[in-house]
Amino acid sequence: MQPKRLFLIGAAIGLACAGAASGVAWATGPSGPTNVSGSSGSSGSSGSSGSSGVSGSSGATGVTAVAGPATRIVQLPPALLHRGTDDLTISLNGSALASNPKPTLQPSVAGAWTTWGQHETFTPAYSFAVCGSYKLTIPAGTAAAGEAALRHSHTLNFAVACPSVKALQEALARLGYLPYWLESFSGVGLDVPLTTAMASERAYALPHGWLHREYRTAPSLAVGKLDATTTGALTVWEQDHDVPVGTAPDAAIWRALVREEALGRGNPRPYTWVTVTENTQPELLKVHENRRVVITSPANTGVPGAATQTGEFPIYVRYTSTTMIGTNVDGTHYDDPGIPWVNYFNGGDAVHGYPRASYGSPQSNGCVELPIPTAERVYSQLMVGDMVDVSD
Repeated sequence: MQPKRLFLIGAAIGLACAGAASGVAWATGPSGPTNVSGSSGSSGSSGSSGSSGVSGSSGATGVTAVAGPATRIVQLPPALLHRGTDDLTISLNGSALASNPKPTLQPSVAGAWTTWGQHETFTPAYSFAVCGSYKLTIPAGTAAAGEAALRHSHTLNFAVACPSVKALQEALARLGYLPYWLESFSGVGLDVPLTTAMASERAYALPHGWLHREYRTAPSLAVGKLDATTTGALTVWEQDHDVPVGTAPDAAIWRALVREEALGRGNPRPYTWVTVTENTQPELLKVHENRRVVITSPANTGVPGAATQTGEFPIYVRYTSTTMIGTNVDGTHYDDPGIPWVNYFNGGDAVHGYPRASYGSPQSNGCVELPIPTAERVYSQLMVGDMVDVSD
């Protein structure tokens, strides 16, 4: 069993520039574009140009670069794009020339550069890569009308934020890891073949529609929040794809999700969860697979003073056999080795086998007890991340 790990993703954001005699002045901040006033002089060391994956369009007409005041870059793209579908815009201190060399991106991105007035704007054909990192190079020779051209290239490193939790929920639902289906706002079907670039675009171009519960008793979903149901679904997906189990989607997870969507690789198993009814006659445990109930069994929940907590919880660790140690309601201690077929879902509460004279009433210290043969069957149907829904 792999331990759960939380991955924190950071991106180094940097800016390099070289001015020399052209007297270019420019800057950027971590949260957005920066307007820069110019002055003469030199600045920094020269940057390097990246590989091009873009095409250009017409710019200002009837003007030429001249020897004179230096071209200044007065606005740059933000160092962090919040959506992969966002445009990049560079602004000069005057109308950009049609003859200007186009900026380049590394890694290359399908899309087009357009020029309007003083602005050079890149629009991706679909999206920048999810959670990606890029280098933008503004080449030497770039000039504004009536200004001296840049003598050196300039580079900006920027990052693309990972998609939202809502996008994660939509992707997991499309792949069959959440028991929800997506109804498009526009009425256009969303279950269509995708390329990786299209899947990346879909992750950012929200909202797409409503997420509806597919099965009446399926776990609830807090749309846009990394709730228990979403965390459980992601945990199951991670195990299926040999990704280290964590509690938050990171860049590696998103890249794999986009790839699996493009390949159309959905959940190989039915969506599976457990319901437990507490304080009923009798108390019951059921294992659900999509629309079917595949196991129904009387179960024992916690006695008064140690009642099994109600709610929805993902299974977080499992054992074929373990020792349980704790304190009974009357203050006595217990140390029970060899407890079989254990699925922990909420602190010390677990679904497991235990020998009792009867089942179907409160008898445990908070766990959900089953006859041992039934517990083995239940264990074989479940995995870490599957949901346990306890209600009364």
